[in-house]
Amino acid sequence: APRAHRPGRPRQGLRAWGRSIKRRVRGCFGLEPAPSIHPAVAPVIERKKTASDLAGHRSYRALVTEAEAGGVPAAVLHQIQLDVARTFPAIPARSGTWGWPEDVSEVEREGCLARVLMAFECRALDSLGPRPDRRAPGLPMLLKIRRSWCGPGDSADAVRAPLMRHSVGGEAARCWTDDVPQAGDPVPTYVQGCSMMAAMCLGFTAGREEEGFWLFTYLMEDILGPDFFSRRPAMLGYHGDKAALAQLVASSMPQLAERMGTTGLAECVSALAARCLLSGFVGFLSGEPLVALWEELLTSPWVDYPRLPLLLWFTGLVQHAEQQLQEASGDELVPNFFRTVQATSRALPDGWRPVLPLSADRAAELQQVSLLAAEKYREAQEEIHCKEMHAKQVSASLDRSAARLADALKLAENLSGAQE
Repeated sequence: APRAHRPGRPRQGLRAWGRSIKRRVRGCFGLEPAPSIHPAVAPVIERKKTASDLAGHRSYRALVTEAEAGGVPAAVLHQIQLDVARTFPAIPARSGTWGWPEDVSEVEREGCLARVLMAFECRALDSLGPRPDRRAPGLPMLLKIRRSWCGPGDSADAVRAPLMRHSVGGEAARCWTDDVPQAGDPVPTYVQGCSMMAAMCLGFTAGREEEGFWLFTYLMEDILGPDFFSRRPAMLGYHGDKAALAQLVASSMPQLAERMGTTGLAECVSALAARCLLSGFVGFLSGEPLVALWEELLTSPWVDYPRLPLLLWFTGLVQHAEQQLQEASGDELVPNFFRTVQATSRALPDGWRPVLPLSADRAAELQQVSLLAAEKYREAQEEIHCKEMHAKQVSASLDRSAARLADALKLAENLSGAQE
């Protein structure tokens, strides 16, 4: 008798592959309907793509081609490889008009997400102006060790997948510093958490790759803004928003602020903001409220401060857990605060929304707080950078002086030996 096939991942992969082939064949004959884009974001995607074309930016296909050719710094390739592989377990299940088609395999989803992230990195590097050739010297070796999930996309005109190298570890929610990229590489923009944001955008486009890229580009450039994930100083806008968050939470919950103290509350907000803001609450908030937050974020009514919904939902979550926070013990303040808000956030029912009325004047005040805090952070980082540069210069000067002294001593010894 033939052996029974062992259940598990290989069989699931074969079934997904079979569904993919069936879908492609049906698509060739016009029998497979195209997945629908979430109606709330369809106009945004079209406007962003049109504006990009008018501004003379490169097309999505051209950006992916650049990424394939080694146009993304190796450090970013390493981190994207790690992040993509662990992104989708945190993404909510398909619901209504949001989500990936059910018959899209894990391999296809990860390949699609990787291409979007790499294409955006190439676009971000374009903003630096003319740059030297950044193509990786070891490209033939990459062919041998590329990951299987970097296969071609689902559509007939899908671009080929980028080549990936084996990755090394990294710290969560940190942007890359000057010491990470290889020599000659510009400092990359990619920050851990971007993969989750990009995956959410692709959920709004039902996995349609190019449309997901333009939505992610709109999020990064127009909603969050270039300062949120800035290179230098690192994440300038994010640090400004942390200060605005601390003030908003304190003013919304004065009793909690009094109990925790100004410093304690600021430390708790900072720890929680690193988890929530840098990933768009993905993996932190329950499914239906998470999609609702993203709908509000991508169609933000706050024109002057479009990322304000992140602050409002953050404060609403703390407000929802305020009673538990008031009853919590004073020991290990930051860990207890984090765990309490996280537990209540994951247990939110469908339909939950923050109740936090905010006037336009108050929104302008919060934006001003964020800008002022970001400027102070910039000045502090510049001062630190100047001190570090000065220390390096002093160290180099001392090294040169020590080398000259050693040469002088050696010369004196040689002259003394010659006289003897």
